Amino acid sequence: MRAFSKWETVQHRLTDATRTAGSRPAEGASRRQVLALGLGAAVAVALTGKAKAAESGLRLYPDALFGIAVDGGVAVATGYHGAVAVADGDPSKWLSVSSGSDDLLRRVVRRPGAGFVAVSHRGRILESNLQGRDWRAIHEESGLYLRAVDFASESTGWAVGHEGAILMTRDGGKSWLRSEISDYAGRDKPRLSGIAAIDEKRAVAVGEFGVVAATEDGGQVWKVVTEQAHPSLLDVAIAGDRGYAVGLNGTLLALAADASGRWTVEPQATGTTQHMLCVAISASGREALIGGNGLLLTLGKSGFQAAAIAPQVQLNYTWLGGAALAEDGRAIAVGQGGLILVADNAAGTFSPAPISLATREVTQ
Repeated sequence: MRAFSKWETVQHRLTDATRTAGSRPAEGASRRQVLALGLGAAVAVALTGKAKAAESGLRLYPDALFGIAVDGGVAVATGYHGAVAVADGDPSKWLSVSSGSDDLLRRVVRRPGAGFVAVSHRGRILESNLQGRDWRAIHEESGLYLRAVDFASESTGWAVGHEGAILMTRDGGKSWLRSEISDYAGRDKPRLSGIAAIDEKRAVAVGEFGVVAATEDGGQVWKVVTEQAHPSLLDVAIAGDRGYAVGLNGTLLALAADASGRWTVEPQATGTTQHMLCVAISASGREALIGGNGLLLTLGKSGFQAAAIAPQVQLNYTWLGGAALAEDGRAIAVGQGGLILVADNAAGTFSPAPISLATREVTQ
């Protein structure tokens, strides 16, 4: 029962599905995810006993991970209780480091040439150095749950969250200007869960009530592309003028911009009603990953298909909440129980990588 309660909490924070008409999970779908995962083989805990851990203030277990970002040879994953795991040069070796926070770090993104940025459920925006370490809070929106962040350049980025909030920075995160969608017609403001910064002028946000919204003028005006036509959307990834948005009940939308900058939305068949929680796309747009409840999909010649997973990982009984594709082709997905899956490329076999918790510090 304890595992089921934890899953219900995670699912609520991921989707807030109860606020979305027509977007309830399929009956029984989430219950399969609460079975014991048994990730012992995937996690290496560098502690000799509970007494030693208690004395040093270390956590005894890996936290669920929701965000993953890669910049060069450095990869950073983020999650519950301020969890940050870093791999430097070797994606098969991860070390847990302190974020200086116990917030749920919902997403993390590379800020080109200037380290990593993460957002939290308490409205905090945090930054690190180029190595994914020395984290510090740089901004706070009191009482606002922030769900996603993305940067188009070292200076220009966006963050999104509850109450339809959209934050923008033009100075690398030193200051943030708050706005929202200008022509949204719904009664309740949507909880925005995904943001894709295309360049310093263009970005696309997605969220509750199937909202897709875009800006073409650097964030001054955000306009609805579609709403109330699809289940709630949880993530978006775009390369150039094409990309994907994913969400509840197996929702997959192909996004494309025409020569005038107008976005179109085309639903894609997925053959599943499992929730899709994250999506990543390569800079070329030729590779893409989707993670979700019991699934990891990779983009093939005929569309998305099941990715190859190492046999010791029972993916049917877990969820993947974050995915990333590195410039060198490496593919990483993260999720429940601190699971980190790594492959040489999106078409390769994904294997679990251990996390050493030896340096994990708990912030009170």
